[in-house]
Amino acid sequence: MISKPWLPSRFERPRRFVLAACWTVVPCVPAFAQTPAQLLMQIQTAAETTDYSGTFLYQQGNVMITSRVTHVVDGEGVKERLEVLDGDAQEYLRNNNVVKSLIPAKKMVVIDKPRKDRFPALLLGPVDNVDKYYDVRAEKGNSRVAGRACDVIEVMPRVDDRYGFRLCADAKSRLLLKSQTVDGQGAVIEQVTFTGLSLGSDVDTAGLKSPLDTTDWKQVEQKPVMVDLPQEGWRIRYPAGFTPIMSIVRPKGTKENVKQLILTDGLSSISVFIQRVKDSEKTFNNQGDARVGSMNVFRQRIDDYWLTAIGAIPLMTLKDLAVSTKFIQPVSKQ
Repeated sequence: MISKPWLPSRFERPRRFVLAACWTVVPCVPAFAQTPAQLLMQIQTAAETTDYSGTFLYQQGNVMITSRVTHVVDGEGVKERLEVLDGDAQEYLRNNNVVKSLIPAKKMVVIDKPRKDRFPALLLGPVDNVDKYYDVRAEKGNSRVAGRACDVIEVMPRVDDRYGFRLCADAKSRLLLKSQTVDGQGAVIEQVTFTGLSLGSDVDTAGLKSPLDTTDWKQVEQKPVMVDLPQEGWRIRYPAGFTPIMSIVRPKGTKENVKQLILTDGLSSISVFIQRVKDSEKTFNNQGDARVGSMNVFRQRIDDYWLTAIGAIPLMTLKDLAVSTKFIQPVSKQ
């Protein structure tokens, strides 16, 4: 039965009528998903468990990047190869929970964990309360991407403190075929879409093998150190629905370490960076903002630190987070 959050009270009618009319009268999910969270989780699960290979295009403003991906699940787990086809050569090889980034120009292999939201995956965290912050509407089988029928899903914020999404999920497998981030006026900020795709038995597993010989390349393993920002004196007020999923010390490439906090509501994310103000920066303005493609950036000086908030998020949300943050020097332990 369709759950109440999907149907206004005036549509609480016998189930047979609702199922026949839901796609044309009121917003609802496909028949095998009963809640917004279930629908988004189906898309996330399909990205992990479906065998697929194809080419996809990422577009942000005037920047376009084409990549080729092969993703296979077998008796040994998840294997994936992602090759960036434009600009500097780069490959990502995944074997379960290990990702190796191959950088030919530097003859370097960087070892890290896989990102949960890398296309065609979508989610960074739990979405149990997604309908509290987003209005999710699905329209069954009314579009095509890469030659495949897909269901259009609009995920629009209930308030203007975050952006919305237009998704197109394969009508059969639920694999995400296209994702657009849209602003409050409905304009597309960034998008990624498959331009060619094979599924299931049509996937050529030879695409998993890299032609690069990395035997003599430098191996660098990312080992971020966890940090407790509240214990260090930071009082950061998160936007409604956002929760921390990672808080680490990240090398910046200099002698100084940068603390990074990652917040998410499951779909959108914010990165907060904290670092000490250098002597050469003490005359800088206490605030500043910028936009880099789809990403907004807001920087605020707090005592002797810079706090920089970055995300595909409205600038005002980042500013509210930054200016409301306080630093209280911890009492030294005797």
